[in-house]
Amino acid sequence: MATVTEEKHPHLRARRIVDRIVLGGSDGVMEEVAATAGLNGVGADFRTILFAGLAFAFAGAISIFFSTYLSQRSELDSLKIDIDRERMEIETEPEEERKELEELLKREGYKQQEVDVIMARLVRNKEMWLRAQLTHELHLDVEELTSHPLARSAAAGGAFLLFALVPLFPYLLSLGHLTALLLSGTLSLLALFVLGATKLIGLAHLSWRGGLRSAAIGGLAAAILYVVGKALSSVY
Repeated sequence: MATVTEEKHPHLRARRIVDRIVLGGSDGVMEEVAATAGLNGVGADFRTILFAGLAFAFAGAISIFFSTYLSQRSELDSLKIDIDRERMEIETEPEEERKELEELLKREGYKQQEVDVIMARLVRNKEMWLRAQLTHELHLDVEELTSHPLARSAAAGGAFLLFALVPLFPYLLSLGHLTALLLSGTLSLLALFVLGATKLIGLAHLSWRGGLRSAAIGGLAAAILYVVGKALSSVY
């Protein structure tokens, strides 16, 4: 009986959902810590910072939810148009499409004998041919049609809201403005580091470079807004 070899390095499942979580979470933390730092710099009281931060968190989550949904719908509509066009060309111009695919396979390193074997198999199954044409010519994945845009948009919006609450936590405590700012920044940088470290690889492996890059950008944004807030408070 044939045995199935277990994959030593399994691919991350639902990678696009994870990407949306990382994107939404990073935006939430970065924008929230920058906004609260600015309010802190102006000298706003903690109650004002909390209410403004919560309003910003919910508004941002709703915004990224709908923008992600509309973007995904647009991508799916474009994909369907490309699939229909390629299917029509295979039906009406099979020889031209076959030559195009043969040339693409050769560019990828396949020898003529190997190309002949592949094409002989594909021409007997037009759906397989269509998939190959989309993959090699247009660099598209038909599996994208099975993904629902609501899942990705919900992941992005939910992550934005959840991670946007991280910078607000210190303002629930009885702390001084500077202490709250430093604690908020520390928690935010830690969250950005984790999100940035998992952006391209996944939870099983961390990228220190990606984490440090995200944390540095978030810290810079917070510092700039804090300085702006301090400058405004000194003027008015």
